[in-house]
Amino acid sequence: MIRKKFDRELAKKIVMSVPLFERFSDDQVSSLLERTNVYSFEKDEIIFMSGEQVRQMYVVLKGQVRVVDITADGQERVMAFRHRGDCFGDMGLLDNKTDSATVIASEPCKILFISKDVFDEWFLEEQQTLLQIIEVLCGRLRESWLFNSIIGIHNAESKIRATLAHYSKTLGIRDIDGVIINAKLSHQSLADRVHITRETVSRELKKLRDQHEIVMVGRHFKLLPKFFESYEKTELFNKLKPNLKSHVNH
Repeated sequence: MIRKKFDRELAKKIVMSVPLFERFSDDQVSSLLERTNVYSFEKDEIIFMSGEQVRQMYVVLKGQVRVVDITADGQERVMAFRHRGDCFGDMGLLDNKTDSATVIASEPCKILFISKDVFDEWFLEEQQTLLQIIEVLCGRLRESWLFNSIIGIHNAESKIRATLAHYSKTLGIRDIDGVIINAKLSHQSLADRVHITRETVSRELKKLRDQHEIVMVGRHFKLLPKFFESYEKTELFNKLKPNLKSHVNH
């Protein structure tokens, strides 16, 4: 972990895209950033361990982190990913308990640290902000329930379809002929998320490409209309609704 100077205008833009900060003015965000620090983490560097007393809220300014449970035999069980603009660590600031997960940089990252004192001053005085915090935490709980359901599916293709559909909803940018997932999702990260092998993920993604359901735009997945049309005809789609409504009609 290395403390870094950072572009405050870029940091302000990213912070203001986070739901918790959306009601803050430019001046308020600028004032907040004066009291925070940014740190750089290398790929696979631990940000904090399960059982640690978390005294900061973290905002991802660049890169991606994974939230994992470390099993008794030292294996990682991925519970979630956090991308640029996502925050984490806020639950520990609210209940003063240790965190139950370990957070690791999946790629080189820049993370904004907001101390508990600053968090209490800025976030706990406003009822609307508290309601937004509750909304964020409820969203994470729903995502956890969703992926528990996806992990329980025995068909690899269905796991991949459901995962891509979910990310199209949470990270998707509508394009003229599809939805681009605005995050760099590697085959390994998808495999870790739904508990299958990287080779299986690669095989299933190739099928979807060959069927003209997905294409790559740089390092981003683009889901084409045929993907959503095929997925919405499956029994799995109906089972997981309303969490996996697609962008086709949006």
